Amino acid sequence: MKKIMLVLSTSGTSDAAINYAVARAKKESAGIVALYILETGLANEVFEKFSDIGFIGDKPSTDLSESIMKEYRQRGYEELGRVQIKAMEEGVDYEPLMEQGDFVTKVLTFIKGLDVKAAVLVKRKRRNFFNYFSKSLADEVKSQAGCEVVIFDEE
Repeated sequence: MKKIMLVLSTSGTSDAAINYAVARAKKESAGIVALYILETGLANEVFEKFSDIGFIGDKPSTDLSESIMKEYRQRGYEELGRVQIKAMEEGVDYEPLMEQGDFVTKVLTFIKGLDVKAAVLVKRKRRNFFNYFSKSLADEVKSQAGCEVVIFDEE
């Protein structure tokens, strides 16, 4: 069975992206795979932001790192649950996945390994300055995916 893959955002996935992915799976008699990735550098991003504003020192504790990752994992379960409810309402086969690692690598691995027909991603908001120097993670996936990729902008 072909699959539509919805890659959930750590900062929250819009209802529009979830509704689109589930409706598309239903229309095409496909299953939906919801993938939540605990990115390897998530805790470091939080530390950098808090260090920049002087909220924490340069060397945060291991306990703090574990707490941040626990919070992201909990958020992942909530996001996966939102998709599960929508899939159940629409009668669409549903497979939840939570993985830890590099975002682009993990998404591409699952696209290839699960015979994904289309992937739905959310592009994080970035400062315009960064757009000149690098692609967003969603754009990187799109350029390498080998399947259709639909991108929603983060709200």
